[in-house]
Amino acid sequence: MDTTLLLLLILLGLLLMAAGFGAAVFLFQRYNNPEPTLIQKRLMSIKDRSHDELSEAATETSRKFALLFKDAEYQNDRLGQKLERIEFFLKLKIRLQQAGMATPADQYFVGNMLLPATVLIILGLASGFFALALAGPVWFAGAYLQVLFKRGQRYKKFITQFPDALGMITSALRAGHSFQSALTVVSTEMPAPIATEFASMVKDINLGIPVRESLVRLVAKLDTLPDVRMFATAVSIQREAGGNLAEVLENLGYTIRERFKLKGQIAALTGQSRLTGYVLGGAPAFLLVVLSLFFYGYVAPLYETDLGHFALIAAFILQVIGFFIMKKIVDIRV
Repeated sequence: MDTTLLLLLILLGLLLMAAGFGAAVFLFQRYNNPEPTLIQKRLMSIKDRSHDELSEAATETSRKFALLFKDAEYQNDRLGQKLERIEFFLKLKIRLQQAGMATPADQYFVGNMLLPATVLIILGLASGFFALALAGPVWFAGAYLQVLFKRGQRYKKFITQFPDALGMITSALRAGHSFQSALTVVSTEMPAPIATEFASMVKDINLGIPVRESLVRLVAKLDTLPDVRMFATAVSIQREAGGNLAEVLENLGYTIRERFKLKGQIAALTGQSRLTGYVLGGAPAFLLVVLSLFFYGYVAPLYETDLGHFALIAAFILQVIGFFIMKKIVDIRV
């Protein structure tokens, strides 16, 4: 058979397999996430409207605080103002704050990301060693990923401590303390990072910032944590309409603890499936390395022929698709 025709048939087969995998994932998602009912749609519309209001308030509050602490925002204020024209720099500044990193955004962007990457690219191009030049963008992306990793770790610590903080606030409210005093207890008795965030709220309130705006600022800093948004919404509604805040926060803490417990049970039940996915995903690469080291003649066509190169690329793509499909199957949202 002609080699070109064989390649076209293999490519067509891969496309059909990818389409089949995509259809299977789509049907699986539709089965797990059916169309919402009319009541659910109304509740989601109310939630989205509340989210938009909090986002607008968060933007205004962030602007006010940027003006208040402008002198301490950057290491070099003039450089920071020029870098603010870059959208990526603004995102980096927010991520650094969320990660709890004390390094000013302009210093981190220039000293830890832009300057090393530029030096590596120039040295690689000047020496003709292009792998060194490619290391420049890798360094730049790695520095940004480091910020995201630290932010994720800080978020995990925060949400783990959050139920205990809610319990402490509930106990303080029932003992007769005000809401601000309850926040002060959390900021002094609990470890970082939750003590840092609540201490920031107490500082805002002491400066005369309304409680609602201080809650909005907390939501803006922890924008991916729905439990914090629920806490802010509950406190805001209670201050406007009244009610038993201690009971609401107690129920919220109980819900969060039960979700942690359910996540642990799901992780235990899906542990075998996740391990199977890792083994199936890593076994072909491990076998290829072993065969390449000890039986190179057996796998030499993969490295020395065009059809072999095509097969390696296709195998890699299919492995990645299969890994993400299995990850999606065992990733159960709670």
